[in-house]
Amino acid sequence: MTKTRQHNKGFTLIELMIAMFLSIMVISGIFALFRNQVAIHNTERLIVSMQQNVRAAVSFMERDIRLAGSDPSGTSGAAFLSANEAQLQFQTDADEDGLIGAGETVTYALSGGNLVRGTAVPFIAAAAPVVARNIDALNFDYFDSAGNNISDKSLIPWVVPVNQIARVEVSIVARSGDAVPGLFIKRMDSNVYRNQSGDQILPAQNDFFRRMQITTDIDCRNTAN
Repeated sequence: MTKTRQHNKGFTLIELMIAMFLSIMVISGIFALFRNQVAIHNTERLIVSMQQNVRAAVSFMERDIRLAGSDPSGTSGAAFLSANEAQLQFQTDADEDGLIGAGETVTYALSGGNLVRGTAVPFIAAAAPVVARNIDALNFDYFDSAGNNISDKSLIPWVVPVNQIARVEVSIVARSGDAVPGLFIKRMDSNVYRNQSGDQILPAQNDFFRRMQITTDIDCRNTAN
């Protein structure tokens, strides 16, 4: 009877090391791809949220400011009350009863990084309801019916003749959240933000937040013409 000799040849140490190295490379590539996809997702999610936040805020302000000075009865005396680069206060006879009642004096301002809208008199920014969060800059600029800029910018805050306001330019700079996530497509923001007149409204922050600026012109239909 002939015996068959079996030769069981195993892997050498070098072969095992090569296999381990290749496995690590594949796993590292998969992990890097996954990490990059998560970072892209986080970045896109925060940018979309920021865009929706600031656009909703601007839409809300446009509706309100267009009604500034609305006085259907001609007896309420609704008008702009105060105006500077950082805060705007006005009245509107929304219920058309010929009086300026509760909720008909509106103030917009920035408080603690939030855009707030107050209707209480006197206005207390810290107690006012929040319209939009993570707002780094809010700027108002003012024009008369001929398109002339009527803001006296030699003083801080600006001095504005409220009885001449026919158009308000609103600029808002929003930020992508309270903190920069660990997994995020980082890009340093070294931009200087300005309104359409060239005034600086936010200096370079030199951080990794994403920001966007929206500027809108609002015609005040019920005031100076």
